[in-house]
Amino acid sequence: MNSSKPRYLQIYNELASLIKKQRYSPGDLLPTEAELCSEYKTSRPTVAKALNLLAKEKMVRRRAGFGTQVLSPGKSTMSAGLLIPRLHETEIFEPICASLTETAGMDAMRIIRPSELGMALDPKAMADLLTDRFIEEKVNGVFFTPVEHVSCQQDFNLQIIRKLRKKGIEVVLLDRDVYAWPRQTPYDLIGIDNIEAGYTMGGHLVGNGCQNMAFVSAPNPAMTVQLRRIGAREALVHNGRTARELKDIDLIPDQPEKTAKQLLDCKVDGVICANDATAAPLLRALIDLGADIPRKIQVCGFDDVKYASLLTVPLTSYHQPCADIGKVAARVMLNRIRNPQSPAHRVTLTGRIIIRNSSSGPIKE
Repeated sequence: MNSSKPRYLQIYNELASLIKKQRYSPGDLLPTEAELCSEYKTSRPTVAKALNLLAKEKMVRRRAGFGTQVLSPGKSTMSAGLLIPRLHETEIFEPICASLTETAGMDAMRIIRPSELGMALDPKAMADLLTDRFIEEKVNGVFFTPVEHVSCQQDFNLQIIRKLRKKGIEVVLLDRDVYAWPRQTPYDLIGIDNIEAGYTMGGHLVGNGCQNMAFVSAPNPAMTVQLRRIGAREALVHNGRTARELKDIDLIPDQPEKTAKQLLDCKVDGVICANDATAAPLLRALIDLGADIPRKIQVCGFDDVKYASLLTVPLTSYHQPCADIGKVAARVMLNRIRNPQSPAHRVTLTGRIIIRNSSSGPIKE
């Protein structure tokens, strides 16, 4: 805090900043006066003065016996919902949504993240439930991550979009398109360039001297995974090899040791996994089978999740710029709401490879 300002103004500025960034969302209660006194190590009258100033600015409402409640932004009525049915199953979405919410709050756009997002419902039922909720709440826009691995998924996702658009609700896609590549829907989309990511990882292993490479994914992989595989094949072609040299191997989710044994039997020396969730159990299984990592076989993943650096052999991974994805998505949505006739924006951000022990140097003969 700036010590040159009166104490109550310091507290006011910090709380106002947290509200604008939606660390406290509309409807939330701020900590009690007693709790704020303890946190800021100051007197009750000083805290009350800061809260009264927030109330005067119409950022909060104070009610005796109830508390201090955050109000919806006064300068804007914009709101947008998060329609990401499998939010908690993919670690990258949490930081993306946090950054998105903070950026939106700077421009007074309220982000609605219903509690149902945390429930273990069927993803199609969840998407339908949230779509109806957002229509009922008359949001201006919805951030939508198309549902995958469900029956008739393309038709289902298009139905969700049409339902929202019929009510005048703008749609910004996160992470992936509804259609299989290269076809594209005419909607804004924000994510990484998965082909570039796969190319980067493939080039890394080729540069380390890997001669017999495999791409490992769960059966029926997501389109983002298929694009990573395309990129990895391109890396081989650009290094004088052939795309066919990249073996496609399915991970057996309940028995990763079988997949690991298959890789060793095929004398694979470079493994590109669809994501870190695939790489982690496979890496463990390879170690249990006595694989010499990274001297004889190297393993890489995508997403750079929190545990990637904590594995027995720290995992090389492609880091997604989650904070930047969230920021760009919020700005694209704001533009879409304000300028609904503007051309669709398809923004692909570039991540970076984080090299760790699982592929830290040349293959040793």
